[in-house]
Amino acid sequence: MTGQALVAADSTEIDGAGGNDAIEFVTFNIAGQLFGIPVLIVQDILLPESIASIPLAPPEVRGSINLRGRIVTVIDVRVRLGLNRRAINAKDESRVEAANKKDRDSAAERGEEYVENKSEKPQPDNDTTVTEISAVEEVKSKKQNHMMAVTVEHHNELYTLLVDSVGDVIALSKENYEGNPSTLDPLWREFAGGVYRLEGKLMVVLDVERLLDFRAKI
Repeated sequence: MTGQALVAADSTEIDGAGGNDAIEFVTFNIAGQLFGIPVLIVQDILLPESIASIPLAPPEVRGSINLRGRIVTVIDVRVRLGLNRRAINAKDESRVEAANKKDRDSAAERGEEYVENKSEKPQPDNDTTVTEISAVEEVKSKKQNHMMAVTVEHHNELYTLLVDSVGDVIALSKENYEGNPSTLDPLWREFAGGVYRLEGKLMVVLDVERLLDFRAKI
């Protein structure tokens, strides 16, 4: 399996953040919701080109990748949060549709209603062509319609979290931290470690310990 493309995240300061009690987060987006995890546990940010499937793995385990000669388990955060899985890239669309059909059939067999996520697919930038952009700009273009991955360290093991897109690294003051709001989806509260209210949006702090505890209900 080929190696994965490494991507650098930008660093941004948020108004009202700073001071000695500031915590830095790597931010990412899932189905339009902003999430963050502490930058200290992040090892790499990737554009996964291929993910090897793992036979008999639970739905939230997307597969594995080879990261510098080390086999790393890939966790589909969308599925972990109760959302539809989506294609990693255009080549993956048929395989994802087959997996979603399997989920629908399984739900029908159990007599349960299958709820399909209707989140809008990211659209590529039509004003930019590959011939006009540098290698760096090509990576940025890929990020518009390509899922991304954040590799974290957990109990001396590496896991790669598959997400819709990765944002900036931001520093936030502990003073702005709040507990989980009652309006947060109950399943998401299982994996949320609180929130920060930013300008016009809410950032959910993802509890990686809980996310990777497969004994937790999903």
